[in-house]
Amino acid sequence: MAKRDINSLRIIYHYALEKGISGEALLRGTGVEVCQLEDSESQVDDEQELHVLQNLLDYLDDPFWIGVELGLRYQLTSYGIVGYALLSSETLRKASVLGVRYLGLTYAFSDIRLNEQDDSFSLDFNTAIEGRLGLLVLIRDIWAVSVIYKELFDIGQIPFTLHMCIDEPTYKSDMSRTALKAGIGGDIVFGTSRNAYIGESYLLDLPLPKANELTARLCEAQCLELLQKKHIIGELSQQVRGVLLRDGLGVSMEHVADLLARTTRTLHRQLKEEGTTWRQLRDDTRISLAEELLAQPIQLDEIADRLGYSDATNFSHSFKRCKGCSPRAYRKGIG
Repeated sequence: MAKRDINSLRIIYHYALEKGISGEALLRGTGVEVCQLEDSESQVDDEQELHVLQNLLDYLDDPFWIGVELGLRYQLTSYGIVGYALLSSETLRKASVLGVRYLGLTYAFSDIRLNEQDDSFSLDFNTAIEGRLGLLVLIRDIWAVSVIYKELFDIGQIPFTLHMCIDEPTYKSDMSRTALKAGIGGDIVFGTSRNAYIGESYLLDLPLPKANELTARLCEAQCLELLQKKHIIGELSQQVRGVLLRDGLGVSMEHVADLLARTTRTLHRQLKEEGTTWRQLRDDTRISLAEELLAQPIQLDEIADRLGYSDATNFSHSFKRCKGCSPRAYRKGIG
């Protein structure tokens, strides 16, 4: 199971106390002791934190509003070195690429992806966790990112619109629609086809007010070291990557699962325990191959074709989303 530091559990613990839930009740059945919460070196696994959140649901029974109230408590400093890396990023594009790359060092249970269209971009959220618990963690992750956005831009109003798949919630006496929008710092549209922040593309390349290139570089180096220590790329992930390299990036998850003697459901669950997903592994493998091919004198059209992109333009957009620079700029940098 993937490990995470104790800070997220500490945030949930203090929230529960304010709601009148004792520490013992909150941690019931998790194997976590209250005294561990004061040990900054202590770690818990994903399942323990999910168990705590389920205990919280048993007492409060309101996944949407629990998610909102918890999400707003995750400040950039809550994420340690990852938070400082985001804060010192030059642009929102670089911060977003970095955040997705080191998602395994955060407290998110959602799969978060940066996508670009012609004149807009989106940060999309999905979770494999089902039911009320899945809704809670999805809302918590979405609202936590709103806090990050506001801190990155150093403004109270973020220039994005949040689209939500769910129907508009029933408002509590102390939380109107206006207050909900004010808390997230932007407009909200319910009943859409996706869960995503959507904004105009130009915002990705605006300079961020607290950018510091040296700090960003040092922080990212520490993030990479932490990620390697966590062994995010585990044994099964390596096997999946090996199949992708051998059989091609176009193979299906069903094909890989069958070769590895698993159902797709089991493969998905075991990859999650290693801190990754099928889509993330496939995308990371494709970009790794792209980096190798860009080091060779091969035309971009040919690279795009080898990697399964429809054309060089789509390849360039995808590469820039993942690496923060165009293929041509990357090739020039290693030349």
